[in-house]
Formats: sequence, C-alpha cells, structure tokens
Amino acid sequence: MKIKVLILCITTLLISCSSYIFSDPYVDPDLRYAYTDWKEECKQRRIRPIQNTHKIDSIVFDVLEEGYWGKCFGDKIVINQSAMAPTDTFLIKLVMYHELGHCAFDYKHMDYGLDIMNSVLPESEIIAYKWFWEYLKEDYFSRYQLPKTRKKLKQGSSCGEVCIQSKT
Repeated sequence: MKIKVLILCITTLLISCSSYIFSDPYVDPDLRYAYTDWKEECKQRRIRPIQNTHKIDSIVFDVLEEGYWGKCFGDKIVINQSAMAPTDTFLIKLVMYHELGHCAFDYKHMDYGLDIMNSVLPESEIIAYKWFWEYLKEDYFSRYQLPKTRKKLKQGSSCGEVCIQSKT
C-alpha cells in the first residue's frame, strides 16, 4: 500500500512539474493571434511548439530603439510598438515568425532574396512578403531541426533581431 501511495505521489509531482516547465510564454494580447498562428503552423507540421518555446518567458509589444521591428533576447521577444500598430496584422505576424525563428528554432539570418529570416526588412518589400507568404512559410519550416540536433550543431548566439530599412 505504501508503495502505491509513493508511486501516486511521484507521478502527481512529475505531472505538475512538467506542466509548469513546459507552458506557453506570456503573450501580449495584441500579439496573441500571431503567436497562435505560428503554433498552429507548427502543429500542422508535427512540430511541438512547447518543446521549442519553453525557454521563452514572454512575448511583448513594447518600445525598442529606432531601426528595429523586433528583437529576440533569448528568453523574451519584443515586437516594436513604435514601428507598427496593433492593426498591422501581417507585419506583426512576419516579425513574430522571424523572432520565434531565433528564440524557438535557433535560426540564423538568411540574407538572400525574400526570406522570413532576413536581417533587414525594407518597408517597400512587405507587400512582396505578403504575396509569397505561403512559399516563405514552407521554406521557413523546412529548415526546422529537433532541439537535440540543434544543440549539437549550435554555434554562437541564437539571439537576433530584424531591422527596418526605410525608403531612401
């Protein structure tokens, strides 16, 4: 009887700890739809979002220094509210995917052609990203590697940002 009680206690403890350790980060209400979209895309591709976002504490809509759409600080993602309005739904989603690429998937910048992981996002090209969104998403998710594999291959910092390039 004591062994059954002990097993029950250990099982309960493990379940409660795992739900604490692997929970969604806090997501600002203005950004929740973009994060939910990213999670759904992950699930459609049999990628477990929680397995990749467990180190992220929060995703917030806040002010960043001029010249940035967003930044990944490892455990926190900031989407620059001074660079876009909450009604800029596509732009928010694009920046969210980019920053989650850094923080959740350890993606580096890919600075050739149109790519979600470009380090610079010219304002004039946002419409092209919108037109080719489905293709860009497929390319983005095709680079996914399991966390174990990433850990073995990881070099340098996974922190990053996407910069604004205004019309000149």
